[in-house]
Amino acid sequence: MAEKNFRDWASLELLSSDLRQACRQLYKTPVFTATVVLVLAVGLGASIAIFSILRNVLLSPLPYNQPDRLVQIVSYWPKTGDRSDWTAPLMDAMDWKTSVPAFQDVAMYRYSLVNLTGSGKPESLYGVRVTANLLPMLVKRPQLGNWFSPEHERPGNTRVILLSDDLWRRRFHSDPEIVGKTIHLDSDGYEVVGVMPKGFNFPLRLETTAQLPTDQMAYWMPFGIDLSREQHGAPNAGVIARLKPGVALSEAQAQLQNACGILQREYPTTNQDLSARLLSLRQQTTREVNAPLLALQAATVLILLLACSNIASLLLARGQSRAGELAVRMALGGRVFQVARILVCCLGSLLSLPVAIASVRFLLHLAPVDVPRLVNARIDLPAVLFATVLALLSGIIVGGLNALQVLNRSPREVLSDSSRNGMGRPRTRLRSLLVVSQVALAVILMAGAGLLLRTFVNLRSTDIGYRASHVYYGVTVLPPSRYSQFEQRQLFFEQVLDRLRGTPGVEAAAVSTGFPLVGQDDSAKVHSRQRAGNQHDLGIDADFNAVSAGYLEAMGVRSVRGRFVTETDTAATPKVAVIDENLAQALWPGENPLGQLINIDDPTKPVWRQVVGIVAPMRNKSLDVAAHPGIFVPLDQTTRYVQFIVVKTPTSSQEVSRLLRDTVASVDSNQGVFFIQSLPDLIADTIAMRRFVFVLLAFFGAAALALSTLGTYGLISFIATSRAREVGIRMALGATRSSIGKLIVSHGIRLTLLGEAAGVLASTALGRLLESLLYGVRSFDTETALLAVAILGIATTTAAFIPAYRSSRVQPVTALRTE
Repeated sequence: MAEKNFRDWASLELLSSDLRQACRQLYKTPVFTATVVLVLAVGLGASIAIFSILRNVLLSPLPYNQPDRLVQIVSYWPKTGDRSDWTAPLMDAMDWKTSVPAFQDVAMYRYSLVNLTGSGKPESLYGVRVTANLLPMLVKRPQLGNWFSPEHERPGNTRVILLSDDLWRRRFHSDPEIVGKTIHLDSDGYEVVGVMPKGFNFPLRLETTAQLPTDQMAYWMPFGIDLSREQHGAPNAGVIARLKPGVALSEAQAQLQNACGILQREYPTTNQDLSARLLSLRQQTTREVNAPLLALQAATVLILLLACSNIASLLLARGQSRAGELAVRMALGGRVFQVARILVCCLGSLLSLPVAIASVRFLLHLAPVDVPRLVNARIDLPAVLFATVLALLSGIIVGGLNALQVLNRSPREVLSDSSRNGMGRPRTRLRSLLVVSQVALAVILMAGAGLLLRTFVNLRSTDIGYRASHVYYGVTVLPPSRYSQFEQRQLFFEQVLDRLRGTPGVEAAAVSTGFPLVGQDDSAKVHSRQRAGNQHDLGIDADFNAVSAGYLEAMGVRSVRGRFVTETDTAATPKVAVIDENLAQALWPGENPLGQLINIDDPTKPVWRQVVGIVAPMRNKSLDVAAHPGIFVPLDQTTRYVQFIVVKTPTSSQEVSRLLRDTVASVDSNQGVFFIQSLPDLIADTIAMRRFVFVLLAFFGAAALALSTLGTYGLISFIATSRAREVGIRMALGATRSSIGKLIVSHGIRLTLLGEAAGVLASTALGRLLESLLYGVRSFDTETALLAVAILGIATTTAAFIPAYRSSRVQPVTALRTE
């Protein structure tokens, strides 16, 4: 026992001695120590931050009951390959409840916009109308109150509401007696039946391009299905289903296709060629962010590998001065266990946690607000465990590479190399391999950033069909309870427009039923008079927008021929339409479309409109989606609901926001404006995810460029020092300074070319991850790759030239005396 205690005490004493020596070594080289710790901390911190976001957004199960059995049903047209983003026909979904055995339950929802009135200023709230069975599918119960009952779904019996926890706390001061009380929405009384649990939200992702202030739904109301106003085949509602236990998604998909086939035969007019697709609810929720976040995770892994490689290279360079000491210790039976390097890795790992916390906060500020569950990302226990694993791997990589400089070599070999002021070919090859890997990783990251940069340039140069400068839009929806008649809605917006147009500084004002890029647009089947009676004429699908006079002018739409919608186009005048060039070409290729007649109503009861103007195509879906055929009709010649107020003015966003809210309130004090944004900001929002990924890849690429340049400089400096005697001999024998410089630089150039070749080949993998974000450029672009290679080549060659130039200026006698 005494002998065992003595051995334990000796081991502790030896470890204590190693720690004291390691601390002295680090203390003597503060700049070197700080550099290594900082590089490792940044590499680890970035990886931990991106992992935390990835885990919270993509990997964690949805915060619902048994989320793996929840699916979203969307409309799908097999002949064209088109798929709805989130909707399916409500009437078809009601049939699927009984015709698809794999479904345990099917529920529907629609977005809703109401004005909270009765206390203080009216506030427009975004929420959801849901069938009574939807919320119980997702959570066990509200934190206060109860669910809707099926009786609440009947039209006229829907004035009950479930509040979100956020709205309950913010507007009703966490009133514990809120259940049973009446609140006023659009001046109508609604009974509060419950408050949802804190943090609950559905849907988790809004189907709009606009970056709304929050993605948190404020309320949930009964759906209120009026079957007399619904029809089969019209994708007009969100539909989710819960699969029965043990049912595979593929099995449910096959049953759903059979049910769609039955509906196609029963309703050939509305359901022709219409099918449906099943997506897991998590897949549907995260479909827009899967590829970007995976690409960022891959990039952070690359930057971590680059950091480890760079640190190993720095430690190898520093170890040159201690090679003789280590050999002597080996010869005397001592250990080569280097605590200093482990201590450096531990310090870097500890510092990586605050770096990760700061990085997460920065990413939350930089990222688009519509990334689902992003706001919940934080550094928690799984992130700390991930950091521990990364730290261990980093320590193994760094320590393992450094151990190669002395292990498997006799002390005599190490001392012999040290006496010649070098560490021999094996160590040079190891450092060369590290530099090659750094250059390759830098090429991959720079090429990825270059692809997104070219995407930005292509998107910005795309002709979208309208001019965005000084254009603002506001969203306001008039409640049917107070504005059930078209004439009432028409009078309201006439008064709003009269007051806006009379405001100094306002160049134009208009209203419309749709607006580009926000995801709120209608479509119509357009038939020409020339094909009337043709049973095979299915019409042309076109983006539909009912607009007031001045809308096309305010939007800066380019007129090709004819005129715009004017004040003279009223309900009492002949019906007219303005179409774009795409629709004109589809209906009358090679002909003059002006004066032609078209119908957008029921083909069996056509209402003919005369084409009075042709405009340039407008990109309504997205900047990277080609313009669909489009049609504009005078608002006074329809009964559609207006949702958008458009203003063109050079004033600031704050002034426009105040102007729109005050103007609407002056006409109706209970009416609010839900959202106000400039058109340039909306366009920027459409590429927000691309911008987010580009900024991070550009940062990683710049860091990779700096690290690979530093690695090249360190290696060439090491080579120049280790070959000092050789340089002295060559110069004594007549070698010129330029030949000496070329000798040293050529090694760096060869390594750079090898690394660049490997990086170009490997960059295709990152390009494929980024493919969904690219526009106008392929996942592997030769020009982009060559540009990355050129920039990196210039940087590393310059880094190699500095020590080569310094070596060539040394006098032969001085070089020969070098130890």
